[in-house]
Amino acid sequence: MTVLGDILETGRRIAEHSPWPRVVVDAEGWESASFLAADGHCTLLGLWGEKDATHMALAVQDPLEIAVISLPCAGGTFPSVGRHHPPAIRLERAIQDLFGLKAEGAVDGRPWLDHGRWGKRQPLGAARADAGAGDAYAFLPVEGESLHQIPVGPVHAGIIEPGHFRFTANGETVVGLEQRLGYVH
Repeated sequence: MTVLGDILETGRRIAEHSPWPRVVVDAEGWESASFLAADGHCTLLGLWGEKDATHMALAVQDPLEIAVISLPCAGGTFPSVGRHHPPAIRLERAIQDLFGLKAEGAVDGRPWLDHGRWGKRQPLGAARADAGAGDAYAFLPVEGESLHQIPVGPVHAGIIEPGHFRFTANGETVVGLEQRLGYVH
């Protein structure tokens, strides 16, 4: 049995999906796939949403095996992949902004793409009108002795896409960076 084999066997296979297999799983199958990525048994290739479902693409090397795992989100939620595998956190935030699907147990529920200026919320899901005033963004707090926060942007000539960056420094050493991108949609 391959690394992804158990999940592919327990899910409902979508025959029309090619060239890689795709299965629809329940929350338990989704969690199992999350643990495979978190434990380093597979590589998370992508995590994306649609109006009523989330999808995860995973890959295994030697021999190459790729699979797409889908989870229906009838209640508007899905188990967080990011709480086990941090690279998924921003993707979950984007799914929330675009589709309104919430990652249960997410470690970071702040908006990622939505700056409150689109005139609507969740434009690819159950879109609803929004005045576009924007909510104040909750940057992570800076705590500790001799730490300084240096804000840069939202427009800075030295980068390709304008963004707002908050550097946390201890003297000349940068100990943290938080970025807020998406100012040019």
